[in-house]
Amino acid sequence: MSDEDQPAQPPWTGPAGREYSNVLRITGGPFDVMLIFGLQQPAPEGAGQHEPEVGEVARISMSWGHAKSMIPLLARVVADYESKFGEVPAPGFENNWRA
Repeated sequence: MSDEDQPAQPPWTGPAGREYSNVLRITGGPFDVMLIFGLQQPAPEGAGQHEPEVGEVARISMSWGHAKSMIPLLARVVADYESKFGEVPAPGFENNWRA
């Protein structure tokens, strides 16, 4: 199906802000999956052996079906990007694709 065959999308409205996340925790139950996005900061100077701090940025919940339908969509967006700008390095990707 080409872009011309796609139905027109309604306009997006709303006050949602833009956030940056560099860590993700995924958890789920029998009916839905939750993506918890966070921002990991380095451990404070002089903190000894303390772990880096992670501040929660956003929680997004959706059905398992919705999450599964996002996989090919995200793969297509990444493939389009890579075709223009080259391969995106993703350490460990090969080992994490399928459990």
